[in-house]
Order: sequence, then structure tokens, then C-alpha cells
Amino acid sequence: MPLPDARTSSLGIALIYLVLGSLWIFFSDQLVAWLFADAGYDVLSRAQTFKGWLFVVVSALLIAWLFHRSIRRLEHASSFMSLQSSMIEHAHTGILAADADHRVIYANPAVERMAGNRLDRILGKPLSEFRSGAHSEAFYDELWREVDETGLWQGEVVAWRRDGSLYNQWVTVTRVNDRRKNVAYYVLFVTDITEEKADKERLRYLAFYDPLTDLPNRAMMSEHIRNALRQTSGEGSSQVAVLFIDLDDFKTINESLGHQLGDRLLQMAGQRILQCLSDGHELGRFGGDEFVVMVPHVTDQKEVEHLATRLLDALGAGFRLDDNTRVMVRASIGICLADGNRDSDSQDVSLLFSQADSALSEAKLAGKNTFAFYNADMTRLARRRLELEEALTTGMARREFELFYQPVYAIASGELIGSEALLRWRHPQWGLVSPGEFIPLAEETGLIVDLGGWVVEEVTRQIRAWLDEGLEPGFVAVNVSSRQLQRGHFPGFLKRVVSEAGVPPHRLEVELTESSLLTLGDRTAQLLGEIRDTGVRLAIDDFGTGYSSLSYLRCFKVDKLKIDRSFVNELTADGGGGQGIVKAIVRMGQALELEVQAEGVELDSQLGILAVLGCDSFQGYLRAAPMPNADFRRLLEGVGKSAQG
Repeated sequence: MPLPDARTSSLGIALIYLVLGSLWIFFSDQLVAWLFADAGYDVLSRAQTFKGWLFVVVSALLIAWLFHRSIRRLEHASSFMSLQSSMIEHAHTGILAADADHRVIYANPAVERMAGNRLDRILGKPLSEFRSGAHSEAFYDELWREVDETGLWQGEVVAWRRDGSLYNQWVTVTRVNDRRKNVAYYVLFVTDITEEKADKERLRYLAFYDPLTDLPNRAMMSEHIRNALRQTSGEGSSQVAVLFIDLDDFKTINESLGHQLGDRLLQMAGQRILQCLSDGHELGRFGGDEFVVMVPHVTDQKEVEHLATRLLDALGAGFRLDDNTRVMVRASIGICLADGNRDSDSQDVSLLFSQADSALSEAKLAGKNTFAFYNADMTRLARRRLELEEALTTGMARREFELFYQPVYAIASGELIGSEALLRWRHPQWGLVSPGEFIPLAEETGLIVDLGGWVVEEVTRQIRAWLDEGLEPGFVAVNVSSRQLQRGHFPGFLKRVVSEAGVPPHRLEVELTESSLLTLGDRTAQLLGEIRDTGVRLAIDDFGTGYSSLSYLRCFKVDKLKIDRSFVNELTADGGGGQGIVKAIVRMGQALELEVQAEGVELDSQLGILAVLGCDSFQGYLRAAPMPNADFRRLLEGVGKSAQG
């Protein structure tokens, strides 16, 4: 409620008394004269005296009522003022009042808490003394100009505390006029928004930055690339390059060393990449082990090639994660180049990401530790991949898969001693699909687990059928994926399948690659021991191409080493090429009492060298290519007849 005006209340009481007194004097005399017209002097005198006392009593009652009414209003107003004062004193919002000269005439305790300054050091001081220096003089001139013109200003102000620290305020300045429309004082409402602003900054940071590496995330990089495309000439004189960088085998490192060191590797890799970049280049992380680099204003493709080479060299130099851990890392880089476009939008950026990702896949297929540029063929390959993935899903249900067998021969006697079962896919429209095309996809999608299980079951069933026919197939080797080893209890599966088929366990040979053993980490020794307990044979495939050949051979019991075809292809009569490596593998196998088998033998000269070096067995196109089941059965029948003859 509004406060009563003291002058108005006093004047009102006086006017009321004057009017009522005048009316009383005028009418009371006439009333007495009329009532006592025939009375004597004594009666008339007593009547006048009574009239006077009555006037005094009525006046006293009237004055008492008027004063009582005014006092009640004042008490109510005082109570309301106390409430307002209490609200202001206990408000968390800072409230100041300043006079027309901008000097502080009032400040509530919230201002003291907010600024860390005692009220006696605030009162009487001009508002200009509390400026932090973060705003220009023009800022304050505009502030007060708007207050004087409109009566109100709102905005953010950077202020300082007594300890010298800065903080953010949200300030509302209101002008209060007197009755003559002149400035009586200014009221300032001040709120500390430092924490609120920090929360917003944190949310913005999480929305646009990767918290592990402090690098821009996908959303922020998309904006950077879109701006670069808009600022690049569309005439083809310059382009924008996008590089997708993927750390090869990071998952293996992360799982074997632990996520803490894996995170440390990602942080160090990000810093290593940053050191290779120039001004204007942008680096971001999309998650996992995938980084993206944006290079604007590219005028020569060789510039990007040189950058990619520097990145590969820098990442390949190795990382010391702590005092006891050093890892070697290789990387693959996919690159796409795009012309500028002033109307570029998010779809253009998404297309660049898709193209760079396709190029990255191409780099990985090329053997990793390299880079590849995007071209139109990659789009065709991507569509082919989608078709293959869909066809793979239905291929098993339609029984489109079959096994080919490649014979294995003893080098010394030339006898057939076994075979390797190789998975083939005979699609109804495409015919035989290359294993190099569908096996990696099956690995990636996880379908290899079901396919691998089917291969083991089919091989044991076929061995049993050959034995029942009186044929001698020797052993049959099957390739086992790391995914098969990681999912479920593979040794138990082997034992069950061999037992149900009624096949002697030594007839089945399980081939594991060095890289698949590495993914098992500490479980390797236990798992290999459980596989050997089933009675099946164990072979290390592609020996010499992995990471820790010597270390695991000291710890794990296996039956055979298979020399990778890449070393066999380099065998030459003059002793150069891969002969030294093959010789070392053979001697290692002999020292450890392991059988050594060469794969990919295609020339008589290669077989001759293997015989001299003491290799035990071989497989390859020199004697026989992988063949369907029916052809291999006829081969076994021919071997049986020759033995009988």
C-alpha cells in the first residue's frame, strides 16, 4: 500500500474540524435561541454553557477518531515498510540505491556478500569506483543514456570483488522520479550469474568438445568445415581437405593394457597430431580412436600428401605411456578434397565425412599404416559392402556356403597327409564370392562366429563320413577367428562337436593367427591349454607376420608353425629374399620340436629350397588348388587305390 502523506493527513483533520466547528457555532446558537426563546436569562445562560461543553466533548471525540484513524494508517504503513525492509535485507539479489549523482545511498547485505566489501565502504561512494575495467567508458555512457531516456537498462556487467577477482553480474537499473519528474534516485538490482554462466559454458563445452582430449567433437568440426567451404573459392583454385585418422589395432592395445593407458594414448596421439599441423588447420576427435583434420585453402594435392606422411611418421614413432609401458602405433588415413561452396550446408559436410571414411576403409584394406584418397569407386565399393552384408545374413539360412579342401603334402615323401578346409560362398546370382571380400565383412559384423561354428561341425561330419567309407583323409585344418575364441566357451564347443561326430580329436587341426592370440591377452595360455586338452592339434597360421612370435612360443604349447606365403614367395635359389627368414623359422620349429608347414608353394624351385631347409610339409598350387568336396573325395579314393596297388 502507498504511504500516507503527513501533510495531507494534518490538513484534512484541520479542515474537518474547521467545517464542523463553524457549522456548530452557526446552527447551535440558532437552535438555543429557538428552543429557549421565552426562557429567562439564567436558563439561557445555562443552555449556552451546556452548548459549549457539548461542543468540547464532540470536538474531543471527533479529534480522537480522526487521530485514531490516521495512527492506524501509519501503523499499517509502518508494518508494510518493515516487511519491505526485511525482504530487501534478506534478499539474495543485491539491491542498491544511488542518488541523482550516482552515489550509493543504500545497499542491502546481499551486495556485501556478493562483492566481499563492507557496506561502510560502499555507502557514499560513486558507482564508478566499482567498475572492473572489463568494459569501456562508452559502455557505461550508453548504459546511463538509456536509463535517462527510457528509465530502464538491463544487461551483463563484469564486476570485481574485494579480493580482486572478477565475477559476472546481471544488472537492472531503474530510474525513480520525484513529483516534478526529476531524478530522485536510481535503484539497481544485481544478481551474481558467475556459476550459472559457468554451467552454461560447461554444457556448451560438452556439446562441442571431446572431454578426454579437449579437441572439438563432430558437431564443432562440422561447423568449422562448413565455414571453410563457404569461405573457399568455388572456382577450383583451392579446396578443403578432410583427413580421417584411425589408430590401427587400438582396440587390442586398449584391452591388453587397460582403458586408463588407452585414454592416455589417445591424449598423446592428439597432441602428436597437433604438432604436425599449421595455422588454420583444425583437429577434432569423433570418438574411439578416430581423429579428423581439416585443412583449408589447399592449392596442391601434394601439400596434403606431405601432411599425411608427416602424421604417419609422427604416430609411428611410438608412445611411452608410463615408465614401464611403451607402445608402437600405426595409423591409417582417409582423405577427401572438396571445392568451396558459399551455400554449403550440413549435408555437404556429411558427404565429406562419408567420403573420408570410405577412403579410410580403402587405406586399411591396403595394409594399414598408409593413406588413401577418396574416389568414385569407393562409393561403388560401399554399396557393394551393403549388398554383401545383407546377402551374408540370408546366405547361411539358404545354405549357400560350402567347403573346399586344399591338400597338404609331406615334402620328404610327397604323400598326402591332410588338408585345409576353406570356406566358400556360392551365391545364386554372383556365383563364387571371393573369401577376401566376404570374410573380413563377416569378421566385422560378427557373423564369422556362426560361420566358423558351422565349418567345425561340417568338417568333423565330413571326416567321419570319409573314415566310414574307408578313406584316409589324414588331418583337416580349420581356421578359427579371434571372435570365436572370445565368445562362448570354444574348447567346450570343440569337445562336444568332436564327440558327437565320433571323430578322433587328432584328425582336427585348429589354426590360429598370431594377431588373434594377441587379442586374448592374459587368457591366451589358459585357452590354448584347454584346446589342447580336447585332443585336437594346434597350429599357428601366418607365422612371422604378427607381434610377439618368440614370446608366446616360449609359453604356449602348439603342434605346428605355418610359414606365411609372403615369405615363401620370396624364396630364391641365390639365398636372397625370404630364404633367411624361412630358414630361421624352420630351425626355430626344429629346436622347439614343432612341425613346420609352408603355404602358397607354386614353384618347383620353392619346394626344392624348402626340402633343403628341412621344412616338413607344404600346400600350394604347385600340387593342388583348393577343390570342392567331391573332387577331394576322388583324390582320396585315388590315393587309396595307389596304396592298395
